[in-house]
Amino acid sequence: MRWFIEKPASLRITRRGLLKVFGVTVAALAVGAYKVTDLFVHRNRYIKMRQSGQYKDDERVRKTYSLAASQQNPMIKRFYDEFAGQPFGEVSESLLHTKYFRRTG
Repeated sequence: MRWFIEKPASLRITRRGLLKVFGVTVAALAVGAYKVTDLFVHRNRYIKMRQSGQYKDDERVRKTYSLAASQQNPMIKRFYDEFAGQPFGEVSESLLHTKYFRRTG
């Protein structure tokens, strides 16, 4: 005894139903893609604003104190005096400078 009668595949989903499913899927993907690109745009805008502010602050400090090099900045001098020791020292080198590893192959 069969408990259910299986309908043919053509009767399960119609062309109109398939288009509805595809339409909803495409709309969901489009909204998701828009949100992701929006996040990147806001992120990049924030980074640019932060860089601009840092450059303006550096320019202001450089003009105020008539500095020729970054290690002449009073704030940087205090950092080296209280924490890092000296420019290009072991502590400052490990904290402030990036390391470059050449890839082989």
